[in-house]
Amino acid sequence: MFETQPLSNSQRVGWFRRTVNAMVMITWWPRGMPALMVGAVLWCLLFVTSVRGWTEGTTADFFVSPIGSDAWSGTMAEPNEERSDGPFATLERARDAVRELDQRNRRDVLVLVRGGDYQLSQTIFFGSADSGRGEHAITYAAFPGETPVFRSGAEISGWRPVPSSMPGLPEAALGKVQVADVDESFATLFDSDGLLPRARSEGFIPLAGGSRSELRYPAGLLKETTRAGDIEIVVRPHHAWIVNILPVASIDHHMRIARTGVDATYAMNRLHFLKQTKSCWFENSLQYLDRPGEWVLDSEQRKLYLWPRSDSPVFAPQLAELVRVEGEVDKDGPADQPVRNLCFRGLTFMHARRYTVAADDAGLQHDWDLHDKATAMFRLRGAQQCRIEQCHFKHSGGGAIRVDLHGQKNTLSGNVIENIGGAGILLCGYGPGTKDVNRDNSVVNNCIHHVGQIYSHSPGIMVWQSGHNRIANNLVHHTPYTGIIVSGCMAHFFAKHGRELGRTIRWHELEGLARSPQREDVLPFLHTRDNRIEFNEIHHAMEMLGDGNAIYIRGAGSGNVIRGNYIHHLVAPMIMQAAIRTDGGQTDTLIAENLIYKCTSQGIILKLNNRCVNNIIADVIAPPRGYYLAVREGPMVDAVIQRNVFYASSDECTYIDELPPGNGHATEDRRGRTLARSKDAQTDRNIYYCAADPTLGRQMLERQQRDNVDAHSLAVDPLFVDPDNGDFRFRPESPAHALGIVPFDRSKAGLFDGDLP
Repeated sequence: MFETQPLSNSQRVGWFRRTVNAMVMITWWPRGMPALMVGAVLWCLLFVTSVRGWTEGTTADFFVSPIGSDAWSGTMAEPNEERSDGPFATLERARDAVRELDQRNRRDVLVLVRGGDYQLSQTIFFGSADSGRGEHAITYAAFPGETPVFRSGAEISGWRPVPSSMPGLPEAALGKVQVADVDESFATLFDSDGLLPRARSEGFIPLAGGSRSELRYPAGLLKETTRAGDIEIVVRPHHAWIVNILPVASIDHHMRIARTGVDATYAMNRLHFLKQTKSCWFENSLQYLDRPGEWVLDSEQRKLYLWPRSDSPVFAPQLAELVRVEGEVDKDGPADQPVRNLCFRGLTFMHARRYTVAADDAGLQHDWDLHDKATAMFRLRGAQQCRIEQCHFKHSGGGAIRVDLHGQKNTLSGNVIENIGGAGILLCGYGPGTKDVNRDNSVVNNCIHHVGQIYSHSPGIMVWQSGHNRIANNLVHHTPYTGIIVSGCMAHFFAKHGRELGRTIRWHELEGLARSPQREDVLPFLHTRDNRIEFNEIHHAMEMLGDGNAIYIRGAGSGNVIRGNYIHHLVAPMIMQAAIRTDGGQTDTLIAENLIYKCTSQGIILKLNNRCVNNIIADVIAPPRGYYLAVREGPMVDAVIQRNVFYASSDECTYIDELPPGNGHATEDRRGRTLARSKDAQTDRNIYYCAADPTLGRQMLERQQRDNVDAHSLAVDPLFVDPDNGDFRFRPESPAHALGIVPFDRSKAGLFDGDLP
């Protein structure tokens, strides 16, 4: 913790004298000087004296400043008058100075970082030698009231107009494009307003016959003279939930086939459920450069082409990771030695590279992220009891924070994450096996929005093979896909060895596992268990992709709790989404005390033995669907559907949707799953009500009671305070009280002020 001490009497006297002297100087100012300028000078003098007084009262072990020097002692907040001593210039030098302190084992250590820009040309590493000793912490924090910014974006200079005779440029771009010489290759570019879009073709539907490495495209998209070069394919391969960005290795113009250097997650054909959706385009060719802000990199000729959208400087990122905290990781062995007790507070990070998929990468579920890879600006890899607090992550090609492999009792709190290409926060443990060391972390009170600006499937928060964590009071909004993902590995992937999940499995720890194991066989190796996903607020998720949710769980272990979350205004007109979803094979999950309001298509999707208790699901947006609770995979023995309120203002509502038998079988649905039926669950003490047509609730209840469930449930007005304006508190006379339904406390959900609850 930084300490701002009160000024001594002598310091107060000195401050007062400097202020008086400044005012006296103003009385001698020439009479012809405008009053505004006089005021400005006075303000500047007062500011200088204020800052000097402030720095004199702020103590720390070391200081870092953009105007410092690594040859100085680093023990002063600003350079002395002789400029012979003062703060350090880099965080690395401060780190090294902390290592040399004799008192580290007896007290906390504080490094304060002054405001300004810190241009990084290499990743800042903190290793085991940089740990706090015992229970003492080493803190790297922003100087009070100042904003230090760490960035790897290097400004591009030497711009010149492109000749009007430049071949390949669209007519609209003539006279508007500039070119600069560059030394490195990169896939993202920024100006002062953030990410600049790469030139891209029109979207199209892939033609039939594609594979994971071949894309068949319509005529007219690539000129006959177009070389593969730096062109990339951006594609949603067959499924609505994933985006791949793949390098083009070769082009067969006659057959109109683009072959990729890395396989897609699935075959590059039209989307399975969204067959008329344009799910693919080409990027990074001069023939597509036709709008302000767009750019193209020709790495072979080392030239960058840009149609500027403003007069802003332009920055190309140099690094994938800005900071890495890394312990001694024994990836194949049973134990690691983590870095401990580091804290980073109030720092800003921006301008990191976009990651790319390599041939030997190991993917998490659906390749939503990659295992043990540099995909985020700030990475903890082998860390324990470390903290990232009140930091700001923005304008970057990849993710913000990831906690890899051994990660225990770390706290990520109070951070703002915005306008980035990948995921906000990822907890990523070891793959399925016996090694279970990513756990007991806190992800609390973070504001995360506009993530996935490049990899559109990237969620706000993802928990993979990590357990006993608390993901609470975060605000996640405006995401192209899912808000929060809780994931592990599905049983059928233990019979596969591909990029998705198969390469993450720790086969050397799984001797004796059946060749085609069932979920109960692999549960001991699924470490995403006993997590609390609670009191988060999520809105405007699912803005672009399909088949996703505000909160999603699959392939995780048992004991996960999704409680007290406020999910509202999922308004994208996509049929394939829900507020909360347990997906195929997921068991032993509690979904309780959540408020779901104005979410398109479906409220909760429930499968198997999971429990849906004491939730309020109000005004599901329909069409499409309008399912308040969709049950989708049986048997639902031991499932619970109790004390929920299903409230509809519109008569387009289905309170509990069940699929009928299919494929000529009486006990299976059309996909071969055992029928999911609410009558097989412990279903009771619910309220079904439609304000537009109360008979719909009564009809629903009659059907349920004929199936011998919902014996104590009601089809009456729950008497909310003001449901038309989103106030779902119960009135004192509400029938919900008698049913034992606990009211939703809106004040507990979302961001909070003050200390961690």
